[in-house]
Amino acid sequence: MPTEYKYRDGKGKWLLRQVLYRYVPESLMERPKMGVAVPIGEWLKGPLREWAETLLDEQRLRDEGVFSPEPIRKMWQDHLSGKGRFEEQLWCVLMFQA
Repeated sequence: MPTEYKYRDGKGKWLLRQVLYRYVPESLMERPKMGVAVPIGEWLKGPLREWAETLLDEQRLRDEGVFSPEPIRKMWQDHLSGKGRFEEQLWCVLMFQA
């Protein structure tokens, strides 16, 4: 495909945009990208709770010897009780443990 169909006026995908303008409002096409929020915090309290409990078990953390169990267990309890939002920190630990 010739370059002039790919790029025009500093924008890529020119030809695709021209076709889509027929079917999709321009206001939807010419807006900034939007991220998708993943409700990890809620999942950790719900469907992933048992999995997380297993990985964040105090004895398991102690036996593996990488993390100090006390602050992690405190974060976990505070997250579950709603005293704080620690899903990002907990997710990092969970991914390492998994």
